[in-house]
Amino acid sequence: MTKSVLISIVLFTAFTLNLAAQRNRDKRNDRSTRVVTIYEEGAKTEVSVPGIKVEVDDFNDTITKITIGSRRFEVIEDHNRSRVRMVRIPIDRFKGHWAGFELGFNGYMSSGFSTSLPADAQFMDLNQGKAVTVGINFLQYNIGLQRYKNNLGLVVGSGLTWYNYRTDKPYYFERDPETGSTIGVPVPDSKAVTKNKIMSAFLNFPLLLEWQLPATEDRHRFFISAGPYCGFRLWGHTKMAYHEGGSRHKEKSKKDININPFQYGAMVRVGYRFIKLYGTYNFSTLYTNGGGPELHPYTIGMTLISF
Repeated sequence: MTKSVLISIVLFTAFTLNLAAQRNRDKRNDRSTRVVTIYEEGAKTEVSVPGIKVEVDDFNDTITKITIGSRRFEVIEDHNRSRVRMVRIPIDRFKGHWAGFELGFNGYMSSGFSTSLPADAQFMDLNQGKAVTVGINFLQYNIGLQRYKNNLGLVVGSGLTWYNYRTDKPYYFERDPETGSTIGVPVPDSKAVTKNKIMSAFLNFPLLLEWQLPATEDRHRFFISAGPYCGFRLWGHTKMAYHEGGSRHKEKSKKDININPFQYGAMVRVGYRFIKLYGTYNFSTLYTNGGGPELHPYTIGMTLISF
């Protein structure tokens, strides 16, 4: 089989298999170019276009291999006769996007998805630029949902997340001795508050359905995933920094201020190559039922390092 004939076979096969797709791309004015790659070494020649590869080796019993997608057709010469066999190529397993180190910004909404705080929650007004979330998603398990592809699957895992709700407002976070609900108690004027925040650490567990495109390639895919998640509070504290009498002071407290020990909500993750963004919204409230203002936390951030 001459190399010119080989190249003709590859190009004709590529044209036949992709004719419909090319027509659709023409309608969308797609100007992408398919590149033919030819590699030669001794008696071995490889010719490939995206999705198709033909290999010819005159010194091997398997003289020709034609790979199309997940199938490979092998032409074998054995005892003065030729035969063709089909081999299904194992595909890489589905791998989602969860594990990694991420950084985000916190916020919360009142009922009706409003960002305006109700009258009883003014002491919770955030310093938005410094209300930061830090997460380490250390465990990931991937479940592929396709037999012959690897671009759709479920992602489950676990991660540790620190939520910092920084207000910088001159209020102590206290429980009302009569109602037990968390309220803001004004700080004396002699204390100039410079930092005031609530920190909570949660162990989170997501269940995400992820879709990756294009399906024919494993690298440089766009992905989008969404699904529910839940978390359990491990520890937390409040912290205030202030100036008084010319000196800087810090107060840290681990007392119970009715922070919800359990959270649940929805998560969306989207990305391409090194850009990986995520967002979460809690259906649960920051405080326990009746334990404080009705606020639903949310987070917007990005994955800085993937594991």
